[in-house]
Parts: sequence; structure tokens; C-alpha cells
Amino acid sequence: MYTQILLTLLLSQQHSQRGNVKLFKQGQFILEERAKVGSFPHPDLETLVSAGELCGAWQPQAGRPEDKRNVGENFQVMPELPLNGYIPGSSIRGIVRAWAKKFPNIFPRMLELLGNQTSRTITAGKIEFLDAWPIEPTRLSLDIVNPQQEFQVLHQGQGTPVSHYTLGTGEQVEFTVAIRGIPGRATPEDVEEVWGWVEQALCFYGVGSRTASGYGLVTTENQITVKNVPNYSKKSFPFSLYSQGCYGVSMQRGQEELRPSHWRGWLRSWTWRFLLGVMSEENAQLTLSELFGTIEPQARSGCVRIKMKPSSDWGENSSNNPRIFEWSGKFEIYAPSDILSILIPIIKIAASVGGLGRGWRRPLHIFRMNNGNAATRGTYLRLSHSVRNQTTGNIESRNFLLPPHRSEIWQNQYTNWLNKVTEKWRERIVHGINNNLVAEVFSPTTCAIYSVFGPSVKPVNFQDLRWLETNPNNTRGDAMNLVYQQNLPRNYKRNPELGGSAAGGGNSHCSWVSIRRFDAPRPEGDVHCQEVACLFLGGQQNNHNHIRSRFLRDLRNMEGSIHLFGI
Repeated sequence: MYTQILLTLLLSQQHSQRGNVKLFKQGQFILEERAKVGSFPHPDLETLVSAGELCGAWQPQAGRPEDKRNVGENFQVMPELPLNGYIPGSSIRGIVRAWAKKFPNIFPRMLELLGNQTSRTITAGKIEFLDAWPIEPTRLSLDIVNPQQEFQVLHQGQGTPVSHYTLGTGEQVEFTVAIRGIPGRATPEDVEEVWGWVEQALCFYGVGSRTASGYGLVTTENQITVKNVPNYSKKSFPFSLYSQGCYGVSMQRGQEELRPSHWRGWLRSWTWRFLLGVMSEENAQLTLSELFGTIEPQARSGCVRIKMKPSSDWGENSSNNPRIFEWSGKFEIYAPSDILSILIPIIKIAASVGGLGRGWRRPLHIFRMNNGNAATRGTYLRLSHSVRNQTTGNIESRNFLLPPHRSEIWQNQYTNWLNKVTEKWRERIVHGINNNLVAEVFSPTTCAIYSVFGPSVKPVNFQDLRWLETNPNNTRGDAMNLVYQQNLPRNYKRNPELGGSAAGGGNSHCSWVSIRRFDAPRPEGDVHCQEVACLFLGGQQNNHNHIRSRFLRDLRNMEGSIHLFGI
């Protein structure tokens, strides 16, 4: 490692002594989020030290020993690889080439400066890229991919986490990038031009695999303005997430972690729910892969990119028990402009009916375990965005949520989404085809959203991050109390047909209902807190004796219940 850093220094000095210092350019970059680099630490497979190469197979294959160790065993045996990671110069060059191809006015110039190969000719480039090493030695650490799509939406069994290794652990890693022009071929202006591409490409894409999922996020010390790719748009959402704890490779206390893949999985699964409401399952899966990409059965690149940018108060925990954790930062989404306009209504509705990460289907509440100890369950997500005040012209921050008492706004939001998706994929739209699908399908005929009274007291002080109420019953509103009540045959808690069961392994079941708390008053009465319940019928809307149909009737018949959307 130190040899490479010394080489970069010596090359810089050499160019200075020869009077062509302007042919050498270097700068400091910061890896904000871990960069994915490899899969399993078996010598007969791959143990990659770069941050820009392939990640290996997702699932064990015949004749390959990737199934010898699961995530837990890898964590016990080798949570870190005895290797210091780096970013190969070839990876940086590839990132720059990929970025330049997006700009028609830059692409020909890139071929001239970085070289080009066709079936008939090879043209050498004029710029060399050096390997980039972290300033401080940085080991490769274990992380996971946790496929949840079928489990979360189709209720078809729990996904199995898959091991991979990353450069960094989510903490900032500073590294040096350097390029040099080949004397006699490149000019100082060429080097300066390519260096601008390096800054733009690294800060737009990041480094390593899974950059579209928010991994490998890179920034610079001089905070450049990143150009949008032509026909792409960006939407930024400041957020605060309060939860029982989000986790990565380890579920141990003190190792709580909010990862960019939580955002990616959240948006992907909600998009699939919406698409299943207007397309066949096959077309919905095809459209989803075009948006977010897929690896199996055939690799396909998506067009949507997300980034998660933490703020300073990252991973704060509450001052009293049971513990609550807070993550604050910014969630950004990049996509073609017509696609972004389709995703934004999905984000707004998803944030209005649930949270993010572990326990996202429940509001923050206190749960009494069998041993009598109190524990935190659920999440509370605050999502905002910047809008211009039409009166003053000033930019203001506002909640990015739907009101919990205005049904016409919920319906209009879905109608606007439906119009855009129909305009984009008219040949794929078949309304009502999945009404009987055993899945979480978001449409007016397959789900129901109701607002009911929330807890009479405010359970949590989010400013001081502490519980104001420690009686479990007083932290739940009417929808949560309905789930918890033990009134046969309406026994909803731990019922796989409605309330879900976190039994672990193959016995786990998702809940069919998501509940979110709104700290918002109702205009018509002395109600300062509400709960919004989103129930997916899963093909049972015509079975009036089914447990989910009973839950729907109970919601509808509650005092103060407001029908917002759907059945």
C-alpha cells in the first residue's frame, strides 16, 4: 500500500523536475458509503481487493463451494479479510468512460483522449490512470445482500442473506486519485479536461458494484457541482428515521446500521406493488427490471439510481429504554425525467402508509416480551422536500406526505400516477388482471386504506429522542389495538393470514397490513394523533369470511374511521 502512495508522490516529483508538472494531476476523494468488492473468502473462488469488479454469483451453483458458509459463519470466522482494499486505475478509467458515453458532446473527445478499440482498429489513449489507495490502510469487511422481494410482496418465503465483502464499513474513507498525461502526446489542457471528467464521474456513479443501489458513494473535498446526465432528473428528500434498529450483517446490540439497500429495497418493492395493480405479473416483473435492474435469470441494467447521504447525528439512540435509534440525512433518487415522475407518487404513498427498514409495517410502539421486558417495535419516517412558495417565492421545506383525512387527495395521487404509467407503457396495461393474486397488490380493488384515531398521548419526544409513555397500551392507536386484541375469531396478532409472525427461518410471515402514525389533528374534533392502516387483501376481497375481510370490516366500523382509498 505505502509503495503505491510513494509511487504517486515520486511520479509527481518527476514531472515537476522535468518541467511538465501540468501533465500530472491528483486529488483527494472521500468514500462516504462502503464499496462492494467481492463475495466469499474461498481460495478457489474470488477474493477481490479492487472496488470495481464483479461480485460473483448471488446463489450457490452446482459444483461450486459457495454454500459452505452462511453469513453467520462468515461473520464468526472472517468478519474482515486480511487484505487492504484499493481502487484499480482501470476501474476509475472505466467509470469515466461510462460517464462520458452519456454525453454526446463529450463522447468523441473521450475516445480521442482515453483510446478506442473497434473490430478493425485500436487507438491508444493519451492519459494514464493510477491505482487509488486509501490514505489509511482499510481492510475489506463482510456485508450482506438480503433478497426480500418475493417474501415482502408475494409472501412466498423468507429470503436467504448472501455474503459479500466491501471496502470500508460505512465510515468515511479518504483516498487519492491521480492521472498523468503521456509526455509528447497529451497537453496540460488534455489532462485538465480529463480530470474534470474524473471528478464528475466518481461523484455521479461512485465506485464498486451496486452503485445504483447507493453503494460506493464518493464526494470530493472541494464539493463540485455534479452534472445531471442528459434527460435525467434528481429529486432529494431530507429524512429522519426513528426505529427499533436497522441492521446489516450483524444483529448484535451496538451494531445497528441503516444501509442504502434498505432504501433501494423499499422503493423497489413498493414499485412492484403498484405495477402489479395494472399489469400482468410477467409485465410487471419486466418493467421492474427495466427500472431497477436484475441479475437473474438474465442480467439487465436499470435506469434508477439512489443515494443515501448521512448527516452528523447518524445512529443516535434514545436516553431511556426501550431504545430508539435515529438516522437523519438525505435520500436522493436519479432517473430519466419521465420515470422520476412515475416514482415520486409511489414514494409519497409509501411514506404515508408505513416506515422503512426493520419493522416498517408498524408505528413506533412498546411491546412487552414473554420475559416481561419492554422492547421497541416499528418505525417512524419523516420525509420532506423543498418547494417554492407561490406567494413569497421563497424555497420552503414541507412534509412529503398525504393528509390522513382527505380521501380525494389520495385518489388524485393514484389517478395521476396511473395516467403517467399508462402513457409510458400503454401496451402493458391490463386493469384488474391481478385482483385474485395472492400478493400485496396496490390498486383501488385490491387494498384498503383507512384513517382511525391514534394514541391519546404522544408516545415519543423526537426532539429529545426519548419515550414519553412507557405503558405499552398507551403507545398504540385504534388500528394497533385491533391487531393486538385477543378476541377470537378475530385473533390478528401473530396470525400469518393478517398480523404476520416473526418466528424466524421458514416459519416467518409478513403482515398483510401496514400501519403508520400521523401526529396531525383532525379538523372536526379534538383528535391530535391518527393511525393510517393499509390493508392488502391478497385475493380475498370476495371471501367475506376470511380473516383479512373481517379485519377490513372492523376497520370500517370503528368510531371515527375515514375511508381514504381502495375497498
